[in-house]
Amino acid sequence: MSTPVIYIVFPFVLSLLLYFLQKRTRLMIAIGITASILLMLFAFLQNFGAVWKIGPISIEIKTTLAIFGRSFALGNQDKYFLAFVYFFAALWFGGTHIAQISSRFIPFGFAIIAVLTAALAVEPFLYSAILVEIAILVSIPLLLTPGNPPGRGVLRFIVYQSLAMPLILFGGWLLGGIQASPSDTARLLQAVLFLGIGFALWLAIFPFQSWIPQLTMDIHPFVSGFILGMFPIVTMLIMLDFISGLVWLRESQYLQPVLTLVGTIMVVSTGVWAAIEKDGRRLLGYAVLLESGLAILAVSLQSQISVMTLFVSFFPRMAALALMALSLSIFINNGTIPDMDHLSGMIRKFPFASSGLIVSLLSVVGFPLLGAFPVRLALLEQLAVLNPIIAVWVLLGLVTFLYSVLRLLMQISKPESIGWQRGETIGQIIFLVIGILVLISIGVFPNFFSGQISSLFLNLPILR
Repeated sequence: MSTPVIYIVFPFVLSLLLYFLQKRTRLMIAIGITASILLMLFAFLQNFGAVWKIGPISIEIKTTLAIFGRSFALGNQDKYFLAFVYFFAALWFGGTHIAQISSRFIPFGFAIIAVLTAALAVEPFLYSAILVEIAILVSIPLLLTPGNPPGRGVLRFIVYQSLAMPLILFGGWLLGGIQASPSDTARLLQAVLFLGIGFALWLAIFPFQSWIPQLTMDIHPFVSGFILGMFPIVTMLIMLDFISGLVWLRESQYLQPVLTLVGTIMVVSTGVWAAIEKDGRRLLGYAVLLESGLAILAVSLQSQISVMTLFVSFFPRMAALALMALSLSIFINNGTIPDMDHLSGMIRKFPFASSGLIVSLLSVVGFPLLGAFPVRLALLEQLAVLNPIIAVWVLLGLVTFLYSVLRLLMQISKPESIGWQRGETIGQIIFLVIGILVLISIGVFPNFFSGQISSLFLNLPILR
């Protein structure tokens, strides 16, 4: 038994089995939630590479698996990612019925997670690009609505993400040839350029970010929250692992200023575009872009505390996206377009969904006492010490994004002639309240939260 079999082969096989159980929705949801929780607990509690004893039976949990001459390795350094992904997988699968989306979300969701895990585990690095592309192709059925042509955002998502694969493969091939002659600066620059553009396409870095708000308009918010929650985090970890593995790259004098400039442009431009945005679905896309820009800034600092801040930020990031996606789904499922005009006074009709949408957006900005506030504060403190001007620009981007949230809050809370109602179901209220409480708890007790999961960070790649 090996960890790649448990976390790559098993989820993929399970996705194939669940595909044929789509008509038995309740059974499929129960299997999806149970399997996700068991995989999360195994990653959280079991020491990879140790011996697992079940009564008189002893099973060695190996950390590598060789397939067709390629090695897949999932060691203790990957425990955080695995526990994190399957915790939220259980929440996403549990919300399938609540969000009223197709039951095929669960089998395709398992397949996407399995392939993305393989992309992180595969050695050598080049094959990550191929596996990420496979995950993109697997996600296509979730992006399409039967009987309707694909929207512009869906097409751009597929095209931009697919273009990254040949660029990364070619850049990696050039980089492999340079190992024999590291003094070849011309080919070294070409390799870094191709890899940089490839990662920029993967992460929707400026100026390749326009497809994200378009994608959130074309597909169901619950699906867009899952896709835009998973893919950027995985590709960010792949990029981080790649940079940390090349000493000459992370010690380059150009790496930090380039990443700082790109991250600052993303934060400021996203805040400006969000300030004039009127549709809540596009705000979900801008929230993802804001998170990506701040993540790049954390990587640019190249310190242990900054990368730890990045890893800790993944939890409130995914929690906010899940809450936001569910809130938008409730509006859409009830025939309400989630824009400024149609959301006027909606807090009286959908009080819990309206509160969930506002709280999730405020958390993304880093509003005090909410989930992302501790990590935003830590990042701004580090930026203020190293580069006060950049810290001011980042704060400006956050303030402009906050303006868009406050504008939406004023519109939703407008007094209307109708009395207070409750348009959400009991199940939806439970999920929304749990999401709000989670974000508040992380913001109010940040030390307790980080202390509980700090042991998972010990073996993660650190840029230093």
